[in-house]
Amino acid sequence: MAWAYGGAVNSGCGLDWAFGRLKWKRRSPTRRQMGNFRVKLGLCILVLLWAPLTAAQSLRGLPSLPTGGKGLRGSVGIGFTDIKTISPSADVKFERGTFLFTQLERPFDFMHLYLTVGLGYMDASGVANYSYTNLSSSTTYTSRDLAFRARSYELALGLKLKLIDDYWFRPYVAGGGLGNYNEVSYGGGIAALSSVGTNYKSKDTIMGSGYSLEAGIEIDFSERFGLKLSARQSTVQTKPLETLGERTMKLRPEVYFLSLLFGL
Repeated sequence: MAWAYGGAVNSGCGLDWAFGRLKWKRRSPTRRQMGNFRVKLGLCILVLLWAPLTAAQSLRGLPSLPTGGKGLRGSVGIGFTDIKTISPSADVKFERGTFLFTQLERPFDFMHLYLTVGLGYMDASGVANYSYTNLSSSTTYTSRDLAFRARSYELALGLKLKLIDDYWFRPYVAGGGLGNYNEVSYGGGIAALSSVGTNYKSKDTIMGSGYSLEAGIEIDFSERFGLKLSARQSTVQTKPLETLGERTMKLRPEVYFLSLLFGL
């Protein structure tokens, strides 16, 4: 508070002495004050949310999955996949397919983070607008709505964050990169191309790469085994396919699968 005679002096507390009278001025908070308030409010909310999770992890007597001497955990899963074609969306369409996956993970002992390595297999059918040009004869073979079967062999490397660890249920989020080897085999309808020539291609193989995001929950039913429910979305870009007119494919597979957990 500041004092002055015959004048007005503004104090840091919002009190003024003006002409012998004490009056109160109401001031609006500054942007800096509002920013500090938001930071403090966010920290308070974080503490309130983190406290129950910490308390849950302190509970004992509930089964938790053993990590073994090397700290490794494994899983084997099966599920289904819905594949959306981003490009060329008008020329390739997938039906619902099958997904098989096995994974190993090892903890970092830091913030519940795990390093994950996985192998996957995906099998799906569909239809495509076939277009292939033979180099030796420059003949172009085309067919609309030609049935195919696609198989993908995948190698994935990523990180997993478990929101709760050392407890009988563990929600998690994960993400990482992946690379795959893809085979596309065309069905019996391709024999109709023999009217144009015999140098058409009935199988195409390509490499692809991309990334994935995953979320799920792990549930223990004993000290040795448990289950994992997962949902994953990937984005994959392939190399050019000769049977699609030398065009690349950009795919977005959505996978939902159930896995058996085990300790190593």
